[in-house]
Amino acid sequence: MDNVKLKQTSTFDFKQLNTTGMRAIVLFSALLESPKTIKELTHLYETNPFIRSVVSEDSMRNDINALRDAGCTISRASKHNMKYYLLDHPFNLELKPSHIKALKKIYNKFYADFSFEELFVIDDFLAKLVKYTKNEDSKNEIKSISKISNLDKELLKNLVHYSNNNNQIKIRYNSKNGLKEYDLIAQKVAFRHDKLYLFCIDMRYMKNSFYKVENILDIVNVNIKKSEEEIKPFVAKYKLLDVNEENYAFSDNEKLIEVSGNDLIIEATTDNDFIMMQNVLNFGSRCVVLEPLDFRNKIIDIIKKTREVYKNEK
Repeated sequence: MDNVKLKQTSTFDFKQLNTTGMRAIVLFSALLESPKTIKELTHLYETNPFIRSVVSEDSMRNDINALRDAGCTISRASKHNMKYYLLDHPFNLELKPSHIKALKKIYNKFYADFSFEELFVIDDFLAKLVKYTKNEDSKNEIKSISKISNLDKELLKNLVHYSNNNNQIKIRYNSKNGLKEYDLIAQKVAFRHDKLYLFCIDMRYMKNSFYKVENILDIVNVNIKKSEEEIKPFVAKYKLLDVNEENYAFSDNEKLIEVSGNDLIIEATTDNDFIMMQNVLNFGSRCVVLEPLDFRNKIIDIIKKTREVYKNEK
């Protein structure tokens, strides 16, 4: 119901990837960046989230020879210098608009299914494409693909780490009212409407909340102990008017309570009443909130204020 994409771990089907091709890309990219030893290259294979395979030194040499067969000039390692150098290659990176469009389409289709570890690897790969692309328009287009390219990566990694541990943290936040500091219990970092948010328990009100990651400037301090604080989920009941049960797509957090004529009475649960409010309002005139009473009154108040705005608009 609340359309929050919560992928802390990967759900991507790696069978869709060509492992041989991915190994060639990782190997070429690594040597293009700097000379590497066999040990360093095999470690890259083992730690790359899209490969994660242990290869022998002979297999790695076969991959290096495959690049040579493709036209790359790679120096041989010796006892005195164990590193392999990429001296020359035949590849000229000229990405056409159609290529960049395809990259963007693939990224947008799968980014919510990647873990953060995988998102960091993809972001690094796209940054390298920008580095070796000459056309400025193409550079800007590639930069716009990654959802995390403009974020502080170290800060993001820390937020994910503290969320996984449910640590209590204090953040410095760039709010509409200026710089603020908030004490929070980090719960998860996730996408919502294509933006990354830190979902947490706000210690001021002891209620669930969320903050846009791009507005978090830094983490002021951290309580390394895992917090055991828990907030009861917010539950609301509403009636959807003139909605057929068979045609309605129920969200995971919605439960059908009763069918009343052509109407559905639904109980919904979420970790934040603001998200519930947004979703209820999205239903428009088809939805009537039944309970809790204070939540119903908030919705009525918002509708009245909105009506006055339109009434006074000339």
